[in-house]
Amino acid sequence: MRPEWILRAMARREWQVPDLPQAQLKAISELGLDMRADEQLLWIAEHAAHVELPAEWVEFEDDAGQQAYYHAKTKKLTTQHPIITKYKHFVDKVRKFQERMGTVHQKVKPHLAVIMNEVLNRIYKELPPITPKLLERLAVLLYIDTGIEHSLTRRVKIAIESYAEDQYDIALQAQQKADMDSFLAEVRNEQIRTEVLTKPDEVIMCTEVENQPARVKCEQCKDFFSFEGFASTHSTGKRKNHTTVKCEQTTCSVYTDQRATCEVDNTLFCDKAYEEVATRQPYLRQKRKKILGGLACSESPGKVADVLCEDCSDLFCWEAFLELHRRGNRLRHVPLRLDAEGMLYRAGQLLAPEETSRLIDRARLAREGGPWLAFQDDQLNTFWYHLSDKVTSAQNPYL
Repeated sequence: MRPEWILRAMARREWQVPDLPQAQLKAISELGLDMRADEQLLWIAEHAAHVELPAEWVEFEDDAGQQAYYHAKTKKLTTQHPIITKYKHFVDKVRKFQERMGTVHQKVKPHLAVIMNEVLNRIYKELPPITPKLLERLAVLLYIDTGIEHSLTRRVKIAIESYAEDQYDIALQAQQKADMDSFLAEVRNEQIRTEVLTKPDEVIMCTEVENQPARVKCEQCKDFFSFEGFASTHSTGKRKNHTTVKCEQTTCSVYTDQRATCEVDNTLFCDKAYEEVATRQPYLRQKRKKILGGLACSESPGKVADVLCEDCSDLFCWEAFLELHRRGNRLRHVPLRLDAEGMLYRAGQLLAPEETSRLIDRARLAREGGPWLAFQDDQLNTFWYHLSDKVTSAQNPYL
């Protein structure tokens, strides 16, 4: 069934409804999108229409006959598809970005064509295709906050450079205009992967004590509590007989609303907290750093990394490492074995925690990048641009 507002508009012949699949129309409705006002965001619903339920969630029909979803570890119960919820958060984030940048209702493709034309003209003049200014304009068009989303910005730069070179060759040989659909699809797939598919579930917080993550769920109240929160609300009266089930969450000891990514000296940290604490207390880097959940392979993100190639400064599962190191100079590369706790071994010898941490951090930085991004000026001299501070440097900040 089409929503009533669509049927009324069609009856008044004010608007022709796009012929979209039923699954996409359902996703548009679930995400709260308006097909006219949010025309530039309908691609998000197109992705959401085919979303699958994560393995840790169970789908069932509740007593009212509605679809419901249950997470066994956290004991979270919801009638909203958990991944659709992440898509909704992404839509909200994009809308806020549009309002902040003054680009609400701005059509993407015409403005992208202008930027692409400038990039192609630079290639024609034998200049580096992209400049910080062009990248910033492109990022605004694609709803990417360069000051925060460094990894995504880096991927956009690589994609536009590669795509522009290909399109320039096509334009010369076939005299055709650049087709931007495949570039947009590549960037948007990466946005969905980053903002939705690989984004961790939000930490469930205590309903009673501020800034405390939930540790139990009351079976009678159906609310989530920290141990302190449950004790303070269930020590007297009828609630005294309420029972709880464990809410399993691995959370940062510093930023309690963030998932922990590592454990050092029996303390849990997210990446941000570890760097801040280790900067203040350098001795922490000499402690064994256990990576929770393992590190992802750079070639197959769905697989856990088994090795770190010191020469490539990258993380791989064994299959990917062997595939990429079968010939050429890479045949001489030696893998450092990575165990389940994130420790490295060179020739069977366990490396010191400080060296392990340095090598892994370097590999992650090489893959994800920091705020500094390399460009070439019109004289082909390399310089670095800071995505957050918007300043440049002639010195390599990573050395």
